[in-house]
Amino acid sequence: MYARSTIRLWSSTLNVAAVVALAVGGAAAEEAKVKFSREVRPILAGKCLKCHGPDEAQRQSGLRLDQREAAIGKGDSERLAILPGKPDESELIRRISSTDASEIMPPPEEKKPLTPEQIDTLRRWVEQGAEYESHWAFATPTKPEVPRVEGAKGSGFGVQSSEANGQNPASNKDSASRIQTPAFRVFNEIDAFICDRLQREGLTMSPAADKATLLRRVTFDLTGLPPTIDELEAFLSDDSPNAYEKVVDRLLHSSRYGERMVLEWLDAARYADTNGYQGDQTRTMWPWRDWVIKALNDNMPFDRFTIEQLAGDLLPGATLEQRIATGFNRNHPLNGEGGRIPEESRNDYVMDRVETLGTVWLGLTIGCCRCHDHKYDPVTQREYYQLFAYFNQVAEIGGVDAGGNAKPVMRMDTADVKQRLAGLRGGLEAAQQKLDNVLSQMDAGQADWERTLTDDDLQNLPQRIRRALTTASDQRTQDDRNAIQDFYRDELANDRKLYQEAKRARREWDEYEQKIPETMVMEELPQARETWILIRGIYDKHGDRVEAGVPSILPPLPEGAPKNRLALAKWLVDPANPLTARVTVNRYWQMFFGTGLVKTAEDFGVQGEFPSHLELLDWLAVRFIESGWDVKAMHRLIVTSAAYRQSSNVTSELEQVDPENRLLARGPRFRLSSYALRDQALAVSGLLVEKVGGPSVKPYMPGGVWEDASLGKISYERDKGDGLYRRSLYTFWRRIASPTMFFDASSRQICTVRVPRTNTPLQALLLMNDVQHVEAARNLASRAMEKCDDADQRLDLAFRLCTARHATDKEQEMLLAALEDFQKHFRDNKDAAERLIHEGDSPRPKDIDPQELAAYTMAISLIMNLDETLTKE
Repeated sequence: MYARSTIRLWSSTLNVAAVVALAVGGAAAEEAKVKFSREVRPILAGKCLKCHGPDEAQRQSGLRLDQREAAIGKGDSERLAILPGKPDESELIRRISSTDASEIMPPPEEKKPLTPEQIDTLRRWVEQGAEYESHWAFATPTKPEVPRVEGAKGSGFGVQSSEANGQNPASNKDSASRIQTPAFRVFNEIDAFICDRLQREGLTMSPAADKATLLRRVTFDLTGLPPTIDELEAFLSDDSPNAYEKVVDRLLHSSRYGERMVLEWLDAARYADTNGYQGDQTRTMWPWRDWVIKALNDNMPFDRFTIEQLAGDLLPGATLEQRIATGFNRNHPLNGEGGRIPEESRNDYVMDRVETLGTVWLGLTIGCCRCHDHKYDPVTQREYYQLFAYFNQVAEIGGVDAGGNAKPVMRMDTADVKQRLAGLRGGLEAAQQKLDNVLSQMDAGQADWERTLTDDDLQNLPQRIRRALTTASDQRTQDDRNAIQDFYRDELANDRKLYQEAKRARREWDEYEQKIPETMVMEELPQARETWILIRGIYDKHGDRVEAGVPSILPPLPEGAPKNRLALAKWLVDPANPLTARVTVNRYWQMFFGTGLVKTAEDFGVQGEFPSHLELLDWLAVRFIESGWDVKAMHRLIVTSAAYRQSSNVTSELEQVDPENRLLARGPRFRLSSYALRDQALAVSGLLVEKVGGPSVKPYMPGGVWEDASLGKISYERDKGDGLYRRSLYTFWRRIASPTMFFDASSRQICTVRVPRTNTPLQALLLMNDVQHVEAARNLASRAMEKCDDADQRLDLAFRLCTARHATDKEQEMLLAALEDFQKHFRDNKDAAERLIHEGDSPRPKDIDPQELAAYTMAISLIMNLDETLTKE
C-alpha cells in the first residue's frame, strides 16, 4: 500500500532535537500540532505514494493519499482509509500499526517499515483532523513581511578585527570566538529572517569572521581565486565603514567573476569538448562556454539569460551571439556509434533537453515521466511529451553529420573574425587588381613559351607539367590547362611576383576561413514534426498525438502564445511561475553556503526536502524578480549579509544541535572545489596565465588515461607553454575520461546541479604528488626565496599567500623544523633534489641551489596541503 523508495527525512541529517526545532519553529504552543508539509508529506512521499500517488497506472486498491478528497474514503476494506479525528477507525492507521505480516503496510518485502515515531506522527495527524496543505513549491511566491528582530544591531556592528590594536586576528584560531559582538546583527533582510529563526530556536549568531578570513572567503566565492597580498593589505588598512562592500563591488566587476560563476552552469548544461559514447569525437562547443562567461560578466539579467539560451534563434533579428547562446541545448552527448538508429538517438536528445529544463528551471525530477505518470509529483506522462514537443522541432537527424558536430551548426563569424576577413579580403583584392593589369601579357608570354619549348626544355620540367604539355592541346583536361598556367605564372612569367602575391593572399584567406570554427546551435524545422506519447519511452512505439504545452500544476501559457521554445522560455521567467526564481536563488545560496535553503537543489517536488527557511526563500525569489532578475545584485545581497560574514568556528552546542549548519548560526566552511584548488596553486605560485575564453587546453595528465578509455584509439597530447597554466574551467573535457585532476566533479554526462563533496586518500595524494601541484610548490618556493632573505620570511610569505594570514609562532616553529629535515634529506640526496625541481615545464631559477630549492619546495608543499589552505573558512 505504501511507496517503496527511500524517505528523505530531516532526521537523516539532524538529530531529534533539531528535527523538532526545525519542524515546529520553536514555538511551544504549536509543538503538538503536526505540520503536514514538514512532517506528514515526507512520510507519505517516501513510503506510500509509489503505490498510492499520482500515477494511476500503478495505484493499488484504488487508494490515493496525495490528495485529501481522494484519501478520505475507503481503502481495501469496508473501513474508511482516513477518518479525520478518529485514528482508531481509520484503515490507514490500522494497517501501518498492524503486526500481521499479511496486513502491515508498507509490505514487509519492501524492507522499509515505518518507524514508531512516523506511525505516531500519522496517528496524531489523523487525530487532529488530517488536514492537507498544497505543496509549497507549486504556489506562486509572495513577498513575506521581513521580521523585526528584537535586540538586533545594524550595520555598525560589522566585521570585527583586532588588527586595529596591533594584534594579528588569526594568530590564535580561538581569537574570533573572544571578539565581543552582538547576538544578532541585521545588515540586510536576509539577516532579519535568519536572526528571527535563531532567536526562536534559542540560538545566537556567531561572532563575525576576522577581516583576513572574510576577504579570502568572499574572493574565492566571487572569483574562484585567493586574494593577493596587496589586496589583503589594502583591505586590512581600510577602516571605512563600507570597506567590505567596496571589496565586494570590486570582485563583482572583475573578469574573474564570470570565470568563477560559469562552473556551476557548465555542470548544469552538461558541457564537454567531446560527444561521448564509443567514438567520443571532438566537438566545438567552447564558443557557447565563452558566451556564458561574457553574459555573467556583463550581468545579463537571468530572464534574458534564460530566453537566449533556450530560444535565442527564435528572437526577432536573432544576432550571432543569441544563436550561439542556444548551444545550451546542444551540449548533450551525441551517439555516433555504427549501427545506432539515428531516430532513436534523436529522441534521446530531445528527452535530455526536457529533463535538463526540468532540473535547471523547475527543480523537478520529470525524467520518469518518459514511461509513466510521475509517482510522487503531479506531472503526467502526457505533460512530459507536451514539453517534449517544444524541443522536437530542431533540424537534426540524430547522427553526427558535421565533423564532430551535428547539424544544425553555425560558423563563428564574430566581430573579430569579420574584421580579420575584411583585412584579408582587402589584401587579396588589391593583389588581384595588380595581377589583372598584367594577365594579358602573361597569357601572351605563356603562348610564346609553349611554342618555343624544345625536348631538352621539357626534360627539365616537373613530371606533371611535362605530361600536360606533351598532351595535344585539344585533348588536355581543364586540370592540365590550370597546371600549365599556374606553373608558368608562378615560375617563369616576368611579373611572377604579382602572381605569387595574389596566390599568397588567396592562400591566407582560404587557410583562415577554413579555421573559423563551427558550433552547434538550435534551429527549427521549416515544417513542424508531429509529437506522440512514446509508450515506455520507446522511440517507435507511438501512443496518442500531443501538442506543445506545460504541466497543469503550473500556471498556463498566455492566451494565444505560440507553441514554440520562445513562448516556453518566456513562461519559465514569468513572475507567476512559482519555481524558476525559487530554484535559481536556491542554487545561489548553495554556492555560497554549501547547502541550499532547499537541500535537494534538483528536486523541489514532494520528495525533496522542505526548505530550512521557506519565508526567506520566497522573499529572495520575489526580490530577484523585482530586481529585474539582477544576478550580481542577488550575489551582493547574500555575501554582504551578516549571516555570510559570521565566523565559521563551530561550538560544541552547534555541532550537537545543527551539525550541517542549516539554521545558519555560523558562517560557511567546506573544502574548496578541485577547480579552485588547482587554480589557487597556480595563482599563489605565479604560474597562472589569465586569458578569458578560447579553445580548451590540455594541461598535465597521467599517461594512458585516454588510451585506456578508447581502446588505444585516442591519445592525450598535453599542451606546451600557456596551455598548461590556464584556469581549470578551460581544461579539455573528454566525456569518456574526464580530467583526472578534478575530484568531486560532475561527469558532464547529464545535467547536474548538486555535486557531492567527499574526502578520500586519493584526493590528498593528488594534491601532494600531481605534477601541477608539485610544480606550483616549486615555483612558490623560488618566488619566496627570491623575494625574502631568510627562512622565517620565506615560509611566512608562502603561508600568507595560501591562508591569507600570518603563521602563528607555533606554526612557524613547526614549519622551520620541517624545512630543516628536508634540507638534511636533500643534502644527502642530490639526485632526488634534481628530480623534484625538474617537475613541470616552467623554467627553474639557475642562481638558486637545487638542493635548497628542493627543501623549500617540500616545506611549501606542506603549507599548500594544510586543511586551512584547502578549505573555505
